[in-house]
Amino acid sequence: MNKKRIISAMLACVVSMSAAAALSGCDSSSEGSSGKSAKKSEDGKAVLEVLTHRTDRVDDGSLDEMTKAFEEENNCDVQYVAYQDYTGTIATRMGTDDYGDVLMIPDDVELKDLGNFFEPLGTYDEMSATYRWADRKMDADKNVYGIAYGGNAVGVLYNKKVWSDAGITDLPKTPDEFLADLQLIADKTDAIPYYTQYADASWTITQWQSLVLSATGDPEYENKLLTDKLDLFAEDGGYYPVYKLMFDLFSTPSVIEEDHMTTEWESSKVWMGEGKIGTMMMGSWAIAQFREQAENPDDIGYMPVPITAADGKQYAETAPDYCVGVSKHADNKELAKKYVEWFTGESGFAEKEGMIPAKKDSALPDNLSEFENAEFFEKAATPEELVGKFNEIDTKSGVGVYNGDTDNFKIKLAEAAFAGKGEDEFKAIIAAENEKWAAARDEILG
Repeated sequence: MNKKRIISAMLACVVSMSAAAALSGCDSSSEGSSGKSAKKSEDGKAVLEVLTHRTDRVDDGSLDEMTKAFEEENNCDVQYVAYQDYTGTIATRMGTDDYGDVLMIPDDVELKDLGNFFEPLGTYDEMSATYRWADRKMDADKNVYGIAYGGNAVGVLYNKKVWSDAGITDLPKTPDEFLADLQLIADKTDAIPYYTQYADASWTITQWQSLVLSATGDPEYENKLLTDKLDLFAEDGGYYPVYKLMFDLFSTPSVIEEDHMTTEWESSKVWMGEGKIGTMMMGSWAIAQFREQAENPDDIGYMPVPITAADGKQYAETAPDYCVGVSKHADNKELAKKYVEWFTGESGFAEKEGMIPAKKDSALPDNLSEFENAEFFEKAATPEELVGKFNEIDTKSGVGVYNGDTDNFKIKLAEAAFAGKGEDEFKAIIAAENEKWAAARDEILG
């Protein structure tokens, strides 16, 4: 049977609204676990609506192909609804009871509110025995509402041939070495040394935040920001070296594209594969996408964060991408949970994408071979008394460490760098963020 896969966000909204609700239930019953009548496909199979940000994998049909095994085993029809502006569109849909059966949990849903929108999948003690990053979508009672569909090692995406053509033989270990290597690329090749992806800054600039913990090499760093009341931008911490590198990089016109407001995400995949771009700051989730577009997939490499920790080592944090959860309004919640377990543990999607699988007994992907001299680690679990506090402080302060909105400090730093405002402006911006963070932290923690 040829299934109708909904790609357009506008079309998806119209269809889902006319259908009244996202309906599932792959058993023989006409009612799901919520007591509502489950939607059936034309051939009588129950329908499971899965919302995703992976428009590329819906467009190329690979998600459909992969899911056939699950559909056959459970006698159901999985319908993927993909959104380019996933966060914005899902925020609108979550204002109703109709936001699919299974979906990628938006990061702007506060931990304390997870239970209002999603079904618990188990307790932290239960889930952490099997899955990495089990505390990512966990409330204060240690109920887990989402499982990562895959994880990323933190690092830098680059074209090996471009770097080699510039005469670079050793990968950089410090910000100064990184900037010097980019200048070599500018001097000795025709490639854009570093591509900012700034036209899509609302999400691309947030990629820099993922470098912070790796820069410290300390799994407990985020907890220590609270328990030890450290300055957010302390020079010996993680935020300062990461965002100082970003600022210095964006302040150097010779190593970035000529017009940062006209960058193109999809086209950049082709351009990097053609050797027109040397480097980008992206999670390891991007490796597979760029290799698919490359003339020679082996040219696409991934290097550790070019920052050396205080102990002289380079570190790479492994962290989850979106977590997959079950809507509180799903009709057949048990079937929806079964899909989540299958997708995150058995489908092979993470491995195909070059990502780290969520299940702890899975092997790391081959594309992280260049991290042989770096040490992998996972962020330490949050102590019970601090669960949700980091997010609460972040929200109250307005710092928005994972945000990329127009008033965010990352955007302010980037704009100041592009405008050549210099070191004094950098210091002024981070001083203001330090002050906001400390005030919110002291008010919440006492």
